[in-house]
Amino acid sequence: MPSRAISAPAPVASPPLSHQAHHDKTTRTFPPLTVAGAGACFSLFITLSVCFCKSSRKRPPPPPGAPSSSSHPPREFSYSTLRRATASFSPANRLGQGGFGAVFRGTLSSGENVAVKVMDSGSLQGEAEFQNELFFAAKLDSPHVVPVIGFSHDRKRRRLLLVYRLMDNGNLQDALLHRRCPELMDWGKRFSVAVSVAEGIEHLHGLERPVIHGDIKPSNVLLDKLFSAKIADFGLARVKPEHVISSTPSMRGTVCYAAPEYCNLDNNNVSEKCDVYSYGVLLLVLVSGRRPLEMTGSASEIQRANLMSWARKLARRGKLVDLVDRKLQNLDQEQAVLCIKVALQCLQRLPVSRPSMKQVLGMLKGEVSLP
Repeated sequence: MPSRAISAPAPVASPPLSHQAHHDKTTRTFPPLTVAGAGACFSLFITLSVCFCKSSRKRPPPPPGAPSSSSHPPREFSYSTLRRATASFSPANRLGQGGFGAVFRGTLSSGENVAVKVMDSGSLQGEAEFQNELFFAAKLDSPHVVPVIGFSHDRKRRRLLLVYRLMDNGNLQDALLHRRCPELMDWGKRFSVAVSVAEGIEHLHGLERPVIHGDIKPSNVLLDKLFSAKIADFGLARVKPEHVISSTPSMRGTVCYAAPEYCNLDNNNVSEKCDVYSYGVLLLVLVSGRRPLEMTGSASEIQRANLMSWARKLARRGKLVDLVDRKLQNLDQEQAVLCIKVALQCLQRLPVSRPSMKQVLGMLKGEVSLP
């Protein structure tokens, strides 16, 4: 796929939180924040977002080699349209609850099924997420990314709304770890999800101005009706600066999935390798069918509580197959062990020691040898 240039979004005042478009809650690490000035910022955020999206629709097709935008930029909906689509945000249509509001299933007058995220505008983090999602929605066009198809705002009720294409099978965390969907009990389907997520991240990193997602985890991977995986939630995403990579408090990720360098606010190492680390954790979760941290109360399970540490111990003992989910059907044991080995490469402490996502994808497909 040819490289595409993406301009960096305007700096945001504070870090956004994960939306719950078919998500479960997951803890993110954030510094303390204040909401002072939120009201003053509200109108500015809305004005910039509306102008940006309208100008995207009016802009003529770029010449070859010029920076490109999505062929379907997000459009503005009226609040009443989305209220009707969700049956007045009926509790029966609630899909999940996020840090800044709920997500509802809806059906537009065209018959298209959507997920509508309703956020309160009183938080700078919520407004920053709204702005960030709209920016990337207008710039990213990939089959591996969940489309944001529109937005709305209600000044009277001080609400911000984002409209996503509905992913019928929800998020990977819920489907794999809670509902235990029969489709994901087949090894071939799990491996397909692993490859699809890797392809999505590699696409982001392969753009002319690489995009760092910043929060790769199972709850940010959504599954369509065929259980094809797509990456969601660009609330923490950033365009990689051209020269010096700066670390900002808003790039913090989620506990257990965040790379070690996230913990140092003074470092200059926030890069694509942060997504690689997070993908390594996700890959272990896929193979094992376990959370990164899981205690069952059994004494025999203590050594397995930390999934990453357990995988490293099994690697030293030459028993990686013990980590594989025993409930899997049609298991390709060699392929499953390969996935664990690739995950361990991704989980190396030093960013420079981790492979690129292009190398990860090559290893999973058997096109590149393991180091």
